[in-house]
Amino acid sequence: MGNCQAAEAATVVIQHPAGGKVERIYWSVSANEVMNSNPGHYVALVVASPASARRSKDSGAAAVKQQLKLLRPDDTLVLGQVYRLISFEDVLKEFAAKRCVKLGKLLKERNQAGRRLSSAKVEHDEVQHSLGSGGDGGGSSGGIPRHQGGGGGQWRPALQSISEIET
Repeated sequence: MGNCQAAEAATVVIQHPAGGKVERIYWSVSANEVMNSNPGHYVALVVASPASARRSKDSGAAAVKQQLKLLRPDDTLVLGQVYRLISFEDVLKEFAAKRCVKLGKLLKERNQAGRRLSSAKVEHDEVQHSLGSGGDGGGSSGGIPRHQGGGGGQWRPALQSISEIET
C-alpha cells in the first residue's frame, strides 16, 4: 500500500507557459539549471496572496489570487513547491507596466505638491505685500533694503558695497 500523495508532495513542479505542460522533478535543482534547459525563460515561485487566501477561507471561495516571485539563478527550487516558467518578454512587459504605474503616481504627487507650493507662495506673497505696505517706510529697516520677489522661499542677505581703502 503506497502513499501517492506523499510522492507528489516530494516533487518540484514546474509549469511551462506553452501548452500547459507540467514537469515534475524528484530532487532539488537550481534555478540556473532550469533556465539553461529552457532558454529565454525565468523561473518564478507561485505564491498565493495572503489577503486573498484569508478571504477565500472566510467566504469559502475557490478562487485564490496567485502572485509570482522571480528567482535568482543561484536560488534552489525546493521540494513541494510549485514554480512557473515565464518568458523574457513577459517579464519585461510586467516591469514596464509597474514602472509606468510608479511614474504616474510620482507625477500625480508632484502635481499635487506643486499646487500646494504655488498656493502657499501666493498666500506668502499676499502676506508680504500687506506687511510691506503697513506704513514702515517702504519695507526697509535700518537702511538695508529688503529682498523682494521670487526667491523661492530662500533667504538671501542684502549686501551693501564697501569701499576699499588703499594704504
